[in-house]
Amino acid sequence: MSTTASESIGAETFKYRAFITYSHRDKKWGDWLHRALETYRVPKRIVGQPTRDGPRPKRLFPIFRDREELAASADLSTEVNQALVQSCYLVVVCSPNSARSVWVNEEIKFFKKLGRDDRVLALIVAGEPNASEGKSRSTKEEECFPEAMRHRIDSSGQVSLPAEPIAGDAREGKDGKTNAKLKLIAGLLATSFDTLKQREQERWRRSMLRAMALALVVAVAMSLVALYAIDQERRAVVARKNAEDMLDYILSDLRDKLQPIGHLDIIEDVQKRVETYYKNLGFSQQDPKALNDWATLLAQEGDRLLAQGDLNGAKAKYEEILWIEKKLVQQPGETGWQQHNLALVYPRLGDVLAKQGDLNGAKAQYAAFLEIMQRLVKQDPGNSGWQEDLSVSYHELGGILMAQGKLDEAKAQFTTSLEIIQQLLKQHPDSAEWQRDLSSSYNGLGDLLRTEGDLNAAKTQYASSLEVMQKLAQQHPDNSGWQLDLSGAYTRLGDVLKAQGDLNGAADAYTSSLEILKKLASQDPTNTDWQHELANIYGRQGDLLLSEADLSSAKTQYTSSLEVMQKLAQQYPDNSSWQLDLSYAYSRLGRVLLGQRELDGAKSRYTSSLEILQKLVKQDPNNNIWLHNLSVSYSDLGNVSTAQGDLNSAADQYTSSLEILKKLLSRDPTNTGWQHDLAIIYRRQGDLLRSEGDLNAAKPQYTSYLEVMQKLAQQYPDNSGWQLDLSEAYTKLGLILIVQGDLNGAKSRHTSSLEILQKLVKQNPNNNIWQDSLSITYSDLGNVLRAQGDLNGAANQYTSSFEILKKLASQDPANTGWQHDLAFIYNMLGSVLKAQGDLAGARQDFILSQEILTRLVRNQEANSTWKSELDWVKKQLGD
Repeated sequence: MSTTASESIGAETFKYRAFITYSHRDKKWGDWLHRALETYRVPKRIVGQPTRDGPRPKRLFPIFRDREELAASADLSTEVNQALVQSCYLVVVCSPNSARSVWVNEEIKFFKKLGRDDRVLALIVAGEPNASEGKSRSTKEEECFPEAMRHRIDSSGQVSLPAEPIAGDAREGKDGKTNAKLKLIAGLLATSFDTLKQREQERWRRSMLRAMALALVVAVAMSLVALYAIDQERRAVVARKNAEDMLDYILSDLRDKLQPIGHLDIIEDVQKRVETYYKNLGFSQQDPKALNDWATLLAQEGDRLLAQGDLNGAKAKYEEILWIEKKLVQQPGETGWQQHNLALVYPRLGDVLAKQGDLNGAKAQYAAFLEIMQRLVKQDPGNSGWQEDLSVSYHELGGILMAQGKLDEAKAQFTTSLEIIQQLLKQHPDSAEWQRDLSSSYNGLGDLLRTEGDLNAAKTQYASSLEVMQKLAQQHPDNSGWQLDLSGAYTRLGDVLKAQGDLNGAADAYTSSLEILKKLASQDPTNTDWQHELANIYGRQGDLLLSEADLSSAKTQYTSSLEVMQKLAQQYPDNSSWQLDLSYAYSRLGRVLLGQRELDGAKSRYTSSLEILQKLVKQDPNNNIWLHNLSVSYSDLGNVSTAQGDLNSAADQYTSSLEILKKLLSRDPTNTGWQHDLAIIYRRQGDLLRSEGDLNAAKPQYTSYLEVMQKLAQQYPDNSGWQLDLSEAYTKLGLILIVQGDLNGAKSRHTSSLEILQKLVKQNPNNNIWQDSLSITYSDLGNVLRAQGDLNGAANQYTSSFEILKKLASQDPANTGWQHDLAFIYNMLGSVLKAQGDLAGARQDFILSQEILTRLVRNQEANSTWKSELDWVKKQLGD
C-alpha cells in the first residue's frame, strides 16, 4: 500500500508542532491560540501511543506564530518559508480578515505545495465558511476561508478539487471556544475529540472537588471563629454573618456548579456536611432567613434522594419543607415570593406520590401548585418567572390526568402549558430554561397523542422536542440534566417510529439515546435514576429486535434490562415505579422465551411479573396504570397456558384480563389504548375457542375484535400498528368462514386483509413483520381459491407467498418460524401441482419441504406439530 508524503514523515522530522497563520486584525485570537496550544498538557494515558506523526508527545511545543503580516507583499520571507517547511501542521485562524489576506493565503498555498494538504487545520472565529461559493445564506464579504483553504493544491501550485478542512468553530452558538480548541488539539495529536473532552470533564470535576473542599474548610474555619469569639458580641455577629455567607455560597453557587456533573455521591457528601454544620451553628425557628436556608438545603437533599430512588426519604424531606413554608407564610410581612416558595413544594411531593403510584394524592399536590400559581400570576401578570411556573403546573397536572386515563382533561392542561411557554419565548427566545420547558410541553402533548393512537401528530411533537434539546445539549454539553432530556427525546421518537413500522429509524433513535445514557451512567454509577433510564432503553431495544424476529438479540437486551431493574428494586423495594418497571422487565423476557418455545421459563417470568402487579394493585385498586398492566399480565400468562395446552387455565386468565379492561373502560370509554387491548383479548379468546374446535363460539369473539379495530383504524388511519391488527381481524374471521363453508365470505375477508398489508408493505418494504404477514395472507387467500376449485388462482397466491418467504428465510436462516412457513408453502404448491397432474413438479416441492422439516425436527425433537407435518410429507412422497 502506498503512502502520501504527508504520511511518510513523523513529527520528529519537524522543528515545530504547528505553524499558526492569521491576519494581524485577529492578533488577539492568534495570541490566545498560541498560548492555549503550548500550555496544553496531553492526557497521560495517551502519551507515547503510536500515530502517523510518531509517538504522541507530552506537550504541543514549540508552536510557531507568524507575528507580522506583510499585507502589500505576495512573497514569503526566507524565515517564514523555513518555519513552514519545519512545521508538522498549519493552523489557520479563519475570519473575513484572513480570507482577504494575501499573506495568509500564500502561507496556506506554500504549505499545501509541500504535500501536506491533510495537515491544514482551521479555527473559525468569525464570518461564514464557503460563503463566497454560495453554500450559505451569508454574503461573499462574510467568507472566512482564504481561497487556498477551500481547494486542494498540488506541488506545482495548481488548484484542483474543493477541500473540506478540519475545523474547530469558536463562534458563539457553534463549538464554542473550549470545544473548538479541543478539536484542533485532537487533530494535532491524531486522537479523537471525545478522548480529550472526557479528560477536560474529569479535570473540571477535580477542580469542583477542590472548590468544594475549600468551601468546607472555610466553613469550618468560620465555625471555629464563631466559637472562639462567642464571648465577644461584635465578633460573634461578624463570624455568624461570614458563616451564613458561606452557607449561601454552598446552597446556591456551589450547588449550581456541582449539579451539571451529576455525581450524587459528591452532592450527598456536601449536603450532609452542610447540614451538620448548620445544626452546629444553631438558628432560631423565628428567623425567616434561617428557615428559608434550611428549607433550601432540605429541598436539595430531597431532590438527591429522589434521583437515588429513595422515595420515602425524599418524601420526608419535602414534608418537612412544607411545614416550614406554611409556617413562613403565616408570619407578618409575608410576600408573594414566600407564597411562591410554598407553591414549589407541592410538585416535589406530587412527583414522589406519582412514583409511589398514589395518583390521586399526586393530583392533589399538583392542583395545589396550580392554584397558588394562578393566584400569583393574577396579582403580577408581568412576572415571567411566575408565568413559567404556571406553565409547569399545568404540565404536571396534565401528566397525572393522562396517567389516570383522563385524556381530554390532560390535553387541555398540556395545551395551556404550551401556550404560556410559547408566549414567554416570544419575549425572550434565548432563555435556555424556557426552551427546556418548551421541549417538555412538546413531549407531554406527544405522549397524549400517542396514547390516543394519533402517531403522526405525536411524531411532530417529539421531533419538535428533539430539535430543542439537540440545540441546548450542544450549547451546554456538560449539563447532565439536559443530556438526559436529549436521551428521552430520542427514546420517545424511537417509540413512535417503531409504532409506525419504521424499524430502522427507531433503531437509530434508540442507539442515540443509549449512547448518551451509557456515558451518563459511567460518569456516575451511583445515580440510580440514570441506571433506571438505561434499563428502559435496553428494554426498548429488545422490543425492536423482537418485532424483527431476532429473538436471541432481543433476549440479550431484555436480560440486561432485568438485571439493572432487579438491582434497583432490591435497593429500594418501596419505590413502586421501579417495581412496575421490574414487572415490565420480567414480562418482556417472558415474551421472548415464549417465542423461543421455552414455555416453563416464559411462565416463570410472567408469574413474577403478575405477582408484582397484584401486590401493587392491592395497595391501590384505583390506580389505572397498575390495573391496566395487571390485565396485560393475565393475558400474557394466558398465552403461555395456551402454548402448554392448559386451555382451562388460559380461559380463566383471559377472562381476568377482560374483566379488568371492561372496568377501566367504564371509567373512561374514550381511552383508545384500553379499547385496543380489549380487542386483543377478544382475539385471544377467539383463538382459544378455535383451538378447542368451537368455531361457533370463536366467531363472535373475532367479530368483536374486528368491530373494535375497524373503529380504531378509521379514527387513526395512519396508525400502522392498528392497521396491522385490523388486517389480522379480517384474517381470523376468514379462517372461521372457510371451515364453515362460507367460501365467498372467507375470500372477502382475506382480500380485505391483503389490501391493508399491501398498502403497509408499500410504505415500508423493509419491515419483515409486515412482509411475513403479507406472505401468510397470500397463502390464506390461496387456500380459499383452492377450495373453490380455482387451482391456477391458488397457485398464483402461493407463489406470491413463496417469493416473500424465500427472501425472508435467506436473510435469517436461523429463524425457524420463517423456515417452517417456507416448508408449508412448498407443501401447498406441491398439492396444487399434484391436483393439476404435474407429479414431477409436486414431488420436487415435497422434497424441498421434507429437507426443511427434517432440519427443524432434528433441532426441536419435542415439537409434535412439525413431526406430524414431516410424516405427512413423507406420505406424499411415498416414503
